[in-house]
Amino acid sequence: MNKLAPRFSLLLLAACGPALADGASALMMPDGSRDMYVGAALTGSSATDDGAPRAAVLRPLLQVQWSNGMFVSASGLAGMHLSDKPGVEYGPLLAASNARAPEDGWRLRGTRRIEGSPDVGGFYGYYLGGAARVTSHLLYDTSARGWRGQVGLQTTLPSLAAHHTLSLSAGVSLASGAVMDERYAVSFAAGGARDYRPGGGVTSVDVGVNWNWALSSKWLLNSAVTGTRLGSGPAGSPVVERRNFITWSSGLGYRF
Repeated sequence: MNKLAPRFSLLLLAACGPALADGASALMMPDGSRDMYVGAALTGSSATDDGAPRAAVLRPLLQVQWSNGMFVSASGLAGMHLSDKPGVEYGPLLAASNARAPEDGWRLRGTRRIEGSPDVGGFYGYYLGGAARVTSHLLYDTSARGWRGQVGLQTTLPSLAAHHTLSLSAGVSLASGAVMDERYAVSFAAGGARDYRPGGGVTSVDVGVNWNWALSSKWLLNSAVTGTRLGSGPAGSPVVERRNFITWSSGLGYRF
């Protein structure tokens, strides 16, 4: 699996607009209504494994959320908000997972083949008051047969100008030994640079900034930058190019 894929998914989801990432938004929509964004975003990274392009790539944006709480996006996320309590959000989550083969690049020699089957789990969020909230999700990786998840904090800063919104985020991602092994283990006998097998633990620590510019009632420009420091397990793998890197995205969305 491309180690950057989960972060790109989150960036693309954010580029679709803050209302779609807000768990309360579905609850405030009239029965039978929907909220939909379509558009495109450029994404890139300062580091990569052989399964991901480092240069900027244009990716489609699609995010739909219905009044019954169901949502789906082109970034590979689908789920449903179940909470009717203000300040609390939770529900099931389905996430797409990229396939990967050792033949996909020289850096992947000696790694395990990843089937790329969908992952299942759930999400939970709690508003701390004002513009801050705690977010989390837990997924069962059906290919690795292990667990991975993330816990984070998001806050929106006071508006600096009309139609502009700036938010900050920080989070930590974790994974079980089975997931770490599938993504980062390397076998010298299978053609890898050396034997390597990480244990479960911290996958990464991330901090980011997200800027939304509402060009009109229909058009939204979003830009996001995330800095990542990999945990010791992933960082020691021959698959990984460098421990610290930056991912970015900039997208234009149209709201229906």
